[in-house]
Amino acid sequence: MIQRFRSMGMVAAFIIGGIFHAEFAALQWWLPIGIAVMLTITFIGIDTAKLKPRLMHLWVLLGIEVIGLGFFALARAAGYPVLAESLYYCGAAPIAAACPIIMNILRGDVEFATTAMVLSQAVFALLTPFILPLVLPEAHMGYMELVQMVAEQLASVLAVPAVLSVLMRLVYPPCRAWAPKLKDVSLFFWIGNLTIVSACGVDRIVARGYSVSEMWPMALGALVICAVGFLSGYRLGYPRLKRECSQCLGQKNTVLTLYMAGQDYATPLAYIGPVFYVFCHNMANALQIALAQREHAAKEAK
Repeated sequence: MIQRFRSMGMVAAFIIGGIFHAEFAALQWWLPIGIAVMLTITFIGIDTAKLKPRLMHLWVLLGIEVIGLGFFALARAAGYPVLAESLYYCGAAPIAAACPIIMNILRGDVEFATTAMVLSQAVFALLTPFILPLVLPEAHMGYMELVQMVAEQLASVLAVPAVLSVLMRLVYPPCRAWAPKLKDVSLFFWIGNLTIVSACGVDRIVARGYSVSEMWPMALGALVICAVGFLSGYRLGYPRLKRECSQCLGQKNTVLTLYMAGQDYATPLAYIGPVFYVFCHNMANALQIALAQREHAAKEAK
């Protein structure tokens, strides 16, 4: 039911954001706040005693970087720098906070997915300030200036929620029980952020007059990376953690990377890739849930 509502909310967000793109694009300043609120709700509910890094987590984290930087390098070597930037946003994005929720629906290892999600956010926050300036094809600022700017932006949406959730748990330990009760609030913020993200994408397309021929490589690239993420994760974790690793390599925090791709230093056209990735990984989620439910039904029927 929750997944169905997420899917309906996603479609509604893209439709409303597309129609009223000028109005919602003006609310882009709200994105970091919305991301911070969602992550704070997620972090306060995490049982740190159950966060147990395993060797497989290392392979998952390496997989995320290999996919992001690998596709970036291929596109850059082929002479498509803007496509390379777009693919990096899709592939290197950290694991979405919704990943443990999906794993719960799939009856998988929620603790594994939660640990991977937390670790991926930390790795993304540490590496991105140094990698992103090298990814941008036409940086209008010096390397260290960009490093500082990206680090400050990531600190506001990743480090602040982490620190705030720790303080809240120390001052008022019962707040850990708030997370399940606030899941609807988190979903509301997710839909709101997605509406703004879609509006910003449409606004850029309209303002700059991008043609279909300019956009389709970004969309196709996002589809390929999504497929590679889910399928390679399935192979990596087979047989015991096949769904967990598949989710971890395919389910991306696209709102966060769209926030980064929407900054003035980023190439506007590169924004199209991660926008399309939102559709791709939600469709993959729906397919994975349907297959898992059929598998569970077959087992119960025996």
